[in-house]
Amino acid sequence: MSGGDPASGRRPAPRPRRALLGAASDATAPRWQRLGAAWMIGALPLAALLGSWAGRGPVFAFRILVMALLVLAVIAGRRHRAGVMVVGLAVLWLGIGSADALLGAPGRRWSELVAVALGLAGMWAMVRLRRFDPVAWLARGWAAAVLASIPVAVWEVATSRHLSTYLNGAWIGHPNVYRAPATWLTNPNLYAVLMAVAVPLLGVRSSRETRSWRWVMIVAAVAAGILLVLTSGRSAMAALAVAVAVRLAASRRGRWLLIAVLAGTVVFAAMHRDALALAVHRVTGVILHHSNEGPSSLSVRAALVAIGLALTASHPLWGVGPGGYETLVRAGGLGWHTHGKVNPHLGVLEISSQYGLLVTAAVAALGVWSVVRVIRGRAEGGSRWWVIGYLCALPVLSLANSTYLVQSVTQLQWMLVAALVCATAARVPSWSRHPARRGC
Repeated sequence: MSGGDPASGRRPAPRPRRALLGAASDATAPRWQRLGAAWMIGALPLAALLGSWAGRGPVFAFRILVMALLVLAVIAGRRHRAGVMVVGLAVLWLGIGSADALLGAPGRRWSELVAVALGLAGMWAMVRLRRFDPVAWLARGWAAAVLASIPVAVWEVATSRHLSTYLNGAWIGHPNVYRAPATWLTNPNLYAVLMAVAVPLLGVRSSRETRSWRWVMIVAAVAAGILLVLTSGRSAMAALAVAVAVRLAASRRGRWLLIAVLAGTVVFAAMHRDALALAVHRVTGVILHHSNEGPSSLSVRAALVAIGLALTASHPLWGVGPGGYETLVRAGGLGWHTHGKVNPHLGVLEISSQYGLLVTAAVAALGVWSVVRVIRGRAEGGSRWWVIGYLCALPVLSLANSTYLVQSVTQLQWMLVAALVCATAARVPSWSRHPARRGC
């Protein structure tokens, strides 16, 4: 690395500043490409929020937008090795899933494979379209989605009434019971995921926006935090806590705060050790001894985890096929008491039990590669540690809903991951004459 030429008095060129959670859009691209990418990417969060309300049957706005982005990525995108890795994962994942279904796997749920393919296609499109600054437009769209959802969420909390898709109508006939908002989504936990992601995304991104967008994002981030609490989404709150912990651990002052919080947690656990010991005893009894501990959330989740582990152990390479977990639980005879619950409630086990350890290892390897690239990218302002925190929080976010792979909210998260990694993984140019590496 050169330090400049003392004899000539020339100073080294300053390092260009990297945009926080995003980079400037490519102004050399045709106007229709820039506008098309901006509008389609920005509309994704709102389309995911509206879900099936913005369409009919399996054809709705989010899926149409992803397919349109895929076409734009083919026309206007640029190749990169990250895109090749996503394609490799798609070939492995969809190949194993299709082979399982064709060879008589229990589930044969082609709709789940279509959802997985859509999510991976969206990731590939984000990588190809990274020069259009997808993080900026996703953040703006996320802010718009949060603000648009507030009136419906307030109505839900105030009246304990909901739209017809809420928990398959379970709230009907139970006044003043179901108050957690879900807006247009089918479950408060899915809405909680959108709000949990919005808090750090909008809070961090707001510092790089124009004054008007900055205040919109700050207001939306605060509103998202309040709405997250109203959903009572414990998994989403835990995931946000993981992301915050990663960010705190990356700074010197933050480490002391994190240590203080952890110490307080240990003290709290010691004060409630009897309750914790009982919970551990119940979980152990369910998983190891197939005991029936009643329909409580802890006991049922433990049984679902035990089934996922058992299916993964019995079908380690290829899994039981798309939709196989639910099919086998409905068929009975697995030995655990799920009290009517038939879905994994944990995305990691949903992948490993249905598609095997090969696919699970490939997904994990892509995640580790992304973390390494982001760390080496040295993005300014600590934004890379928020990205790493988000990557670490993804397994916890997969706990939020009964099914993980078929949700538009999940596919949106995958697309955000691709956009964030590409925005922060570029190597910061040095003062040498070597060209900088760009993207992923």
